[in-house]
Amino acid sequence: MRKKNLFQKTLSMLTVLTLTATLFAGCGSDAGNQQNSGTEGNGQNSGEESKDANTGGDSTDPFVFDSPKDVVFPLKEKLTLTVFVNNPDQSVTTYQDNWVNDWIEEQTNIHLDYVYDLTGDEAMTKLNLIMGDKDSMPDFFLRTGWTKAEVLSYGSQGLLLPLEDMLDEMENWTWMNEQSPMRRADLTMGDGHIYTYGGENECFHCMYQHRMYIYKPWVEKYLGGKNPETTEELYNFLKMVKEDDANGNGIADEVPMSGYIGGWASDPTVWMMNSFTQCVNPLSNTNPTVAGGMVVNNGKIEYAVMKDEYREGLRYMRKLFEEGLLDNQTFLQDNTQFEATVDASEVNKVAIYPGGGMSNSEFWQEKDGEWQNWEILAPVAGPDGVRYSGRCIQTYFEGCIGVVSSTCKYPEIVVALFDFMGSEDAARHIGGGPRGIGWDYTTEGVSLGGGTPTYETYKIPEDFDYVKDGGLSKTYADYRYTPDAMIQRSTADSRASLRVEDPDHSGEYWLQQWAELYDQYAPPGGYSCSRSGI
Repeated sequence: MRKKNLFQKTLSMLTVLTLTATLFAGCGSDAGNQQNSGTEGNGQNSGEESKDANTGGDSTDPFVFDSPKDVVFPLKEKLTLTVFVNNPDQSVTTYQDNWVNDWIEEQTNIHLDYVYDLTGDEAMTKLNLIMGDKDSMPDFFLRTGWTKAEVLSYGSQGLLLPLEDMLDEMENWTWMNEQSPMRRADLTMGDGHIYTYGGENECFHCMYQHRMYIYKPWVEKYLGGKNPETTEELYNFLKMVKEDDANGNGIADEVPMSGYIGGWASDPTVWMMNSFTQCVNPLSNTNPTVAGGMVVNNGKIEYAVMKDEYREGLRYMRKLFEEGLLDNQTFLQDNTQFEATVDASEVNKVAIYPGGGMSNSEFWQEKDGEWQNWEILAPVAGPDGVRYSGRCIQTYFEGCIGVVSSTCKYPEIVVALFDFMGSEDAARHIGGGPRGIGWDYTTEGVSLGGGTPTYETYKIPEDFDYVKDGGLSKTYADYRYTPDAMIQRSTADSRASLRVEDPDHSGEYWLQQWAELYDQYAPPGGYSCSRSGI
């Protein structure tokens, strides 16, 4: 009898232990975030709930999906994902204590845990350590700053997930590629895989940043108000400025053409060479140049510097240099010396100069000033009739935006999250902050492109109280992500639809108008191979 009772008790205990072990084995885990084990977002749920929470895959796990297109936001249960961000803009000091995180969580039921929220050298040092220890990798990297070679290396080592098959199913990613036909190719690595979602920040005026400005009063004085249209007319204009004491101060201090190396498209060479052959950026620019001087012509890659037409352009510039029409300090001076040359506070000395934007503080301050005596000079035709603008291509890889680690447990959800971030409304909230405070939709006024706007942005006072004045529930350290460390959806058309408060004084508006002028002289049938951007 005692043996029977003992057996029954032992059997009951074994049954309880077995059921307990089964329950623990059935529990879900946090999305690769072992630091948050046992906290909200660890994926625990009943079997009945998990059947309703997904459309395929493991029915015991509410976060397993067959495809990212099956993911529906908000998720049925809260999920925590760990994130790395290399934030290059320290006007945004933190991603962790950021209004955007809570907004994303409201929309998706995903909590973003920025376990690595870094910048500069510290970010790159930490990245190297992380990639040497798979156990320390987050679920995804919002921005790394890797080069394409680094991405290819990590991808070939199996540390990053190829995303192309999943991305091809995503609505916003596909839409961006349709709007920008070169986007997919720019994001495809040498092994044929795509490891990054990529950005979409098409700066139309950056495509035509190699611009030249001309002093209007002297155009009126010597050319009757009609700008030079050929290299010969340009030469004659510069010669008159030099020999006729254009500024009338009795001193031979005129500098017909100037520029400098190392600024934003501040080297006159690029602008001048496009009167002889298609060419972009063999010498200098704001950013390091990729394949500088190389162009695609009728499907073939050419190195413009090796062409006879380029040599003719150099001979023309040498003629200007020898006759004192091109500043002999152009390739020696820095921006400080250049600014002193174009300073017209006492008397103007310069007739034309290159640059992405005007060299005048009032232009950037958007108020009246000396810059209104200048205007954009369209490309001039060379002796063979060549008249191109130096067109730069866009980059969609820059910064390496949106990468999924190979240790991520739920890559389909991460890819769906990327595509959500790439939607128009999400991109506005993520980059602009709360709607009605930092930005809003509108159809009133004039857009950058000169038509009807679709949205506008607001300047927020430094002392703005987001709780008292903005109606938010709490205060955050930051209220937006920096544009260089987020998934943007800014096509050239989208950017042009921004409302301009005062077109006559808006620097951005003028940059847009100048680019539209230069677009008329874009090289036919292809793009240059240079990298653009400010």
